[in-house]
Amino acid sequence: MHTDPSHFLRSYRPWPMAHGRLTVVALATSMLFAVHLGHAQTQGGASSDLAVELQRRYEAQQAEIARYLAAHPEVQREVIRDGVLYRIVRIGADGQPIYIKSKGSSVGARSNVESGQLIKADSLYPGGSLGVNITGQNMVAGIWEPGVPRATHELLSGKVTIEANQLGSTTDSARNHATHVTGTIIGKAGLSGDGASAQGIAYSATSRNWDSDNDTAEMYAAGLAVNGPVVSNHSYGYANDNTIPVWQFGAYDSESRAWDQVISSLPYYQPFVAAGNEQQSNGNPSKGGYDLMTGASAAKNVVTVGAVNADKTMSSYSNWGPTDDGRLKPELVARGTGINSATAASDTSYSGSGADSSGTSYATPAVTAGALLLQQYYRARYELSYMRSETLRALMFGTAEDLGRPGPDHQFGWGLLDVQKAASVIKQRTTPQGFASCTKDYLASELRGAVIDELEVNPTNNGAAACYRSLYARGGVPLVINVAWNDDAGPEQTATNPVDDTSSRVIYNFDIEVYEVATGNTYRPWKIPDMAHRTDNATLSAAQFDDMGQNFKQVIIANPVANTEYRVMFRKHSSSPAATKNLSLVVTGTSISNARAEIRGTPAVAGTPQVGQSLSGSYSYWDFEDDTEGSSTYRWVWVTPAGRGVTRTTIAGATARNYTPVGTDQGKVLQFCVTPVAAGGNTGAGTEVCSGSTTTVTASALVNASCGSAANVASAFLPAANLCSTGTAGAVSAGASTWSWACSGSGGGTASACSAPYSAVAVGGAVGAIQAATSNNWQIRSANSGFVSPPAAAPNNVTFPQGATKVVLDSGTPGTSTTVTLRFSSIPAGAQLYKYGKENGLGDVNKWFVYPATIDTAAGTVTYTLTDGQKGDNDWTQNGVIDDPVALGAPAGVADVNGVPSLSEWGQIMLGLLLVAASALTWRRQRT
Repeated sequence: MHTDPSHFLRSYRPWPMAHGRLTVVALATSMLFAVHLGHAQTQGGASSDLAVELQRRYEAQQAEIARYLAAHPEVQREVIRDGVLYRIVRIGADGQPIYIKSKGSSVGARSNVESGQLIKADSLYPGGSLGVNITGQNMVAGIWEPGVPRATHELLSGKVTIEANQLGSTTDSARNHATHVTGTIIGKAGLSGDGASAQGIAYSATSRNWDSDNDTAEMYAAGLAVNGPVVSNHSYGYANDNTIPVWQFGAYDSESRAWDQVISSLPYYQPFVAAGNEQQSNGNPSKGGYDLMTGASAAKNVVTVGAVNADKTMSSYSNWGPTDDGRLKPELVARGTGINSATAASDTSYSGSGADSSGTSYATPAVTAGALLLQQYYRARYELSYMRSETLRALMFGTAEDLGRPGPDHQFGWGLLDVQKAASVIKQRTTPQGFASCTKDYLASELRGAVIDELEVNPTNNGAAACYRSLYARGGVPLVINVAWNDDAGPEQTATNPVDDTSSRVIYNFDIEVYEVATGNTYRPWKIPDMAHRTDNATLSAAQFDDMGQNFKQVIIANPVANTEYRVMFRKHSSSPAATKNLSLVVTGTSISNARAEIRGTPAVAGTPQVGQSLSGSYSYWDFEDDTEGSSTYRWVWVTPAGRGVTRTTIAGATARNYTPVGTDQGKVLQFCVTPVAAGGNTGAGTEVCSGSTTTVTASALVNASCGSAANVASAFLPAANLCSTGTAGAVSAGASTWSWACSGSGGGTASACSAPYSAVAVGGAVGAIQAATSNNWQIRSANSGFVSPPAAAPNNVTFPQGATKVVLDSGTPGTSTTVTLRFSSIPAGAQLYKYGKENGLGDVNKWFVYPATIDTAAGTVTYTLTDGQKGDNDWTQNGVIDDPVALGAPAGVADVNGVPSLSEWGQIMLGLLLVAASALTWRRQRT
């Protein structure tokens, strides 16, 4: 334990920076685009007005600082005192400067990894207890700091985008701090040494980094952007020493109000703010470590984070609440003592070697990273938008591990963030009911263990019970009901208000009661101790609206009756505005009745609905318990209209994912249907889901569509047309080649036939197709094989009407054999295969000689075997390469032959056909 809290860091600069310098970069996920694009379109003029207000506010503050410094030349804006950065951020109402300070302390450095383990973030990692792979992939964290990080550090390289014109403080303290914080959130995995233990909690995520000078304006602009962050980290704050007046401790000042303006305008954006480190040495010593929330940490809609030690005990430096109006602060805690992360001294320096390593500055990024993972998991699991910020808060507060006094308190807040428990609630979420529905009776059969509902409601003032949710308890575990909302910016406290002014700063006051239907028992939320009773235990509210001034409420029913209905009643106080407000409801401990496998989305059908053409069904399987898919069942159906619905008639025998329509399907409309079944857990079949309807199944083409796609010709040399499939047989030319189709048969049946002979005008005439067996690893070298001019004249009384065929084989096992087949449209009687090369060994001369071959004149094939290093291999060397021309010789006076490609067999065989040389030769001959 350390004894000098001033050495612990929550560096804070609460005021915006000039220029409104948002630089849009393409780092966020596509889902971020969808969320924020939709949100940005709803802001209209209000968004412009707030942006102007924030920018004017900043510029006025900067002008005040400039005037003060001009009048007091002996004062510097930024100084280092005992290694601590102090920087003027604005001039207070009393005319005196307000400072930030920035420094941590080295206290038995541990690691980012252990910090993540304490909040159970590793439950989402591969191999974790939840059985998922959530590490921050394609997610981006916003980070504001007094300085900017060392982006080239090995822990951060390639993962950090520093926004344009972000200068910040250039002191070692500020740069180390920014580097350390960024590393805790997104530090990469896979390093060794100190780098391994410094792995970030959301280690696959990236960051966008700003300096803190113009934070509220930049946060607002970033949140409006389609690629803006959904969470951001702010490990900085007022110095909280005697440089600020006492009234400002716990006050909802202009800075607190500005942050609430930003957050209440951005429904999916959640900032996390460090509580500060002045618990034992501060400018408000009479409170014994309490009443230390200042600036942004006192805002209503932020999550303020305190720090605990590795054993979950309270640290000796973390600041405590409440705010002057009695709001709970901090809300969450995480480990802040002894955190090893990157520093800015070099690309391989770490705080574990003696640099700063403790403070609420280092607890806050753990919570920020945990929130980022939860948002990723929610979006990935349900393919929805992210959670609204108030939903995220309700989830995190409602599942935190209670520490300190029973229930909420002003040291630990709602407790230690528990990512595993929060993620389990996401996993157990019952299908939500949408924004507009104020009242919903959940049936026991609908519930899966938890409820996450985002509501747009307007309960009648004065406590009418017209808005509620009914649900059923599981029993054996507590039923916990949490409700949160983003409150509008409240009335600002100033120096003219009394110190510790208890006037509420909350605009909308909602309350909940939970009613046990069978017995009439009523359960109410916690009542948070106010400033005067800050050290007391929390109690339960004794009546409706007994705890005004909080924008989060929680009811715990410790021993609910299993399968009993409980009704959650929403109420709005009469002092609240009449306008509708969004509420987020998170309930844990409901019954689990509907845990079967599901199909997410709608199955799809690929392929052409035509007789003889294959159709393929696809779908996205999902299971509540994350069980793997078992023996899901399929069927293809005919669909006919029936009133407002349809009638589905099962096609006999069509029970696989693939189906080829037959003649009886012609004129019908088809659907693919799947009933999901899990391999384990709740193995009962889920609900059948069917695809959309296909277009009407048509008759097949004259022959099936494979005709014309000769398997033995490289696809690059085939024409795009397929005249048989269109039923208009004829010829198509492509470059120097001409393909001609001859089609017969119909319906794709066995009587169908087609051919696609093609010709290219080359030196030797028409060309054929080449193929080689793939045994012993032999393959045709396509780039060097093809039909060429004969390297020498044909023997006496022999003609080469086809020209020569150059066959280059490689990659074969040395000394082994392969079989080559040439295909022609017709072969004259008496034809023989001739080989060119050294017939009798290396001492022989190159010449044409007859080579053994099997010639099938009816099929139009010439097949022969070549052995590496033997006759027929011109280099007579066992080297896995055979390179010799051949030619089909016909007796002089016999008609020419025409080449034809093979149509279908041996589809996996490597093929080669080069027509470029033939085309060039043809062009040259035509000109001469």
